[in-house]
Order: sequence, then C-alpha cells, then structure tokens
Amino acid sequence: MTGATFNDTIFALATPPGRSAIAIVRISGERASYAADAFAVCCPEKGRFAVRRLKNVNGQPIDEVLLLYMQAPHSPTGEDVLEIHCHGSQAVQAMILDRLALIAGFRPALPGEFTRRAFGNDKFDLSGVEGLADLIDAETPAQLHQAWAQLDGALRKPVTAWRETLISLAGQLEALIDFADEDLPASVEAALRASTKTLIADMGVIMADNKAGEVIRDGVKVALLGSVNAGKSTALNAISGRDAVITSAEAGTTRDIVAVKMDLGGVPVTFMDTAGLRDGAGAIEAEGIRRARQAGRDADFGLIILDGSDPAWPQHLAEISDLTGGQHLIVLNKCDLGLVGSVPEGALHLSLRDNKDIETLIAAITKAIVPLNQDGQSAIITRARHRDALIGAMQSLERGLTHDFDVNPELAAEDFRMAATALGRITGKIDVEDLLGSIFSSFCIGK
Repeated sequence: MTGATFNDTIFALATPPGRSAIAIVRISGERASYAADAFAVCCPEKGRFAVRRLKNVNGQPIDEVLLLYMQAPHSPTGEDVLEIHCHGSQAVQAMILDRLALIAGFRPALPGEFTRRAFGNDKFDLSGVEGLADLIDAETPAQLHQAWAQLDGALRKPVTAWRETLISLAGQLEALIDFADEDLPASVEAALRASTKTLIADMGVIMADNKAGEVIRDGVKVALLGSVNAGKSTALNAISGRDAVITSAEAGTTRDIVAVKMDLGGVPVTFMDTAGLRDGAGAIEAEGIRRARQAGRDADFGLIILDGSDPAWPQHLAEISDLTGGQHLIVLNKCDLGLVGSVPEGALHLSLRDNKDIETLIAAITKAIVPLNQDGQSAIITRARHRDALIGAMQSLERGLTHDFDVNPELAAEDFRMAATALGRITGKIDVEDLLGSIFSSFCIGK
C-alpha cells in the first residue's frame, strides 16, 4: 500500500470474512485505544473485557460488542491492541471497518502485517512465525503437534545454542589475528577443533531425520500407476472409503488425474489416480497416459498396481518403476485369479475387493510414507530452508577445520562467521554485534 508505514495504526478482520455468529476486528498501533472514541464509547482498562454499544457518526447503534484492550508490550503484536468482538453480520463488519478507515493514522493491515509487527517486537523469531503459519494451516494432528513444537522452540533452542557456541569460537579466532606473532598453545587449538567437531556432529544428528518434518508439513503426493484394468481406481475408492472415481471393466475409462486427499498416520496424503499405461490408445486416452507419466515423475511416492494374473505384468513393472525413482510400493492385484511368476520382494499380492486386503494395503502405504515410521514430534526441521541453512553451516565449519589456526586464523574465523550467519537465517537473528560482543567480553585486546 502506497504511503504505508510501520508507525500507522492498522486494523483488519481476525476471523474469516462472511456471515458468522461472531467476528473479531483487531487493531494494533500506538493509537489503537482511540478507536473506541470513534464509536462514541470508552476504551476498557488494559487486560479487561467490557461490553459497549458502538454507534455511528449519527449516534445510531451499530452493534453491542465486547472490547478487549491490551497495552504494549503485553499484546500479541507487542503494540497497543484493541479487539472488537462483534456479531458476524456482514453489515456490522463493514460499518466497523469503514469507520476505522476514516480515523487519522489508521489503515487496513497488509497481509501478515500483525505477525510481522510481532516479529519486529521480538514476540517471535522466524521459526516461530513459520510455526504460527503452520498452526493456522494444520490439517492433521501431526501437523498441529509439529507446529506447536516449533512455536515452543523445538528448532530455535538448539540453533540458538549452536550459534552462541559458534560466536564464542569465532571470537577466539578473531582474537588470534591480533596475536599472530605468538604461537597458539596446542591445547587451545585442540579445544577449538574438538568443539567444532562436536557442533558438526550435533547438527548431523538433527539432519538425519529422513525429512520427516517436511513430509508432515508439506504432505505426500502418491501416484497410482499401472496398466489398464489393473485396479487403480478400485484401489483409490477403497482407500478413500467412497466412490471417488468411476470403475468399469472397460479398459481406458480413466482419462485424467483424479486427486483425493486423506490423512494417513498424521501425514496429509494426496492420492492421484491416473490413466492406465498402454500402447495404441486414442488421442484423448494418450493425453491421459502422458499426464499419468508426468504424475509419476512429479509424485513423492508411487503405488504401482498390476494384474498379477496377467503374464505381461513383469514387463509392465519394469516400464513403470522407472517413473518413480525407486520410491514405490508394488501391488499385484487379483490374487483370486492366481499369480503368474513370483511376488517381488516387498510387494503385496492381494485382492483390492477384499476389505482385509485393503487394510493391509493402507497399513503398508502408511508405513512407507511416514519416514522411519517415527513420531513426527521428534523431527524439528520442517522446511527446506531450515535444512539448507544447516547444510551451509556444517559445510562452513568443515571448511574452517581445513585451515591452520596458527597460520590462517582469519580464514578459519571467516568460515565460522559464515556458519553463524547461516544459523542466524533460521531464526532471523544475524548481527555482527554478537561477534564483537563476544570478542570484547572474552579478551583484553586493549585496542
């Protein structure tokens, strides 16, 4: 918004727009309490609810509401905050918002601006902001628990501790630059290297989570792949518990991607039914097959379903498995018709029309897509940027260890600084003053 500044008092609906029983209008900024005057009522005492009848400029009633006033810094944004809890009438909401827009220094909030102000006032670090976003978007219990873990500092606490250690080590190395003419005692160098190796090992433990946190947060796309009439659509209907797609004995009835979302083991999963793969298809079916191949390449996991009674299934398996990058589960369907050949290791031979076999299939899929079959709360890396930052920090530290601390302490110090900066990107705390403070508090440099 042109002319918008951080000093403006901002306002917005804090509840979804539309008709509802209750709506909440949140106001944040140094003039938040003045909003009450615009409706001809008194602002409540800080930390207290009060019932007020809001009026328009003509003295006519708008709504009887609850007002809650929170004074800085004891508010969600760290600023003065006034909340108007009104009825969810669209007319009421519109009149309140329109009146607020007429107050000098007030403006509608930009997307995410309340949280941005909370971050700027140290209510959250970046990982906490991301945890809040994940909490709002959570669709499964595992996602909810993981979001709360982030809000409670599951990632922030170890990263902060590692960064403080790094700053201390970098400070010692920076000090060595000022004493370059003196030999570094062997015990000091050994201690620095040992501490660095411990840091690298600690980060490595966190990284060895098989990306469980990202899987829980982002979900998994599973492509159902196979030959025509193998039972892919039957499988999707059985797994989802409803008739999500049409099934028919006629070959080639699935022409496009049909997606169904589910919660398996706390992981949001999107199953994508695709066209059966075969040669000699018509133009429309051929396009469906092209999309099926693309879905297989784009998916996180492949569920390969084949007719185990068809002598050609081994050939179909060889062709289809290349689409999934090795991450797949093989299902040989129609066990009641017998099996041609032998069941590959790890594959299932079953009937997709048998309820017990469907339960077996769901259990196998769940085990395969939940990394290491572990509790998601033990995973503290939830986004690719967290992992990239940790990789950068580890690489910088490993590079720092290649330097001779006696000969090139400045090169090692720079690598340690880069590692600290990489960790700071996770929480949003990147400050050269931390390094300077460590140097000056730990050594009597005298300069």
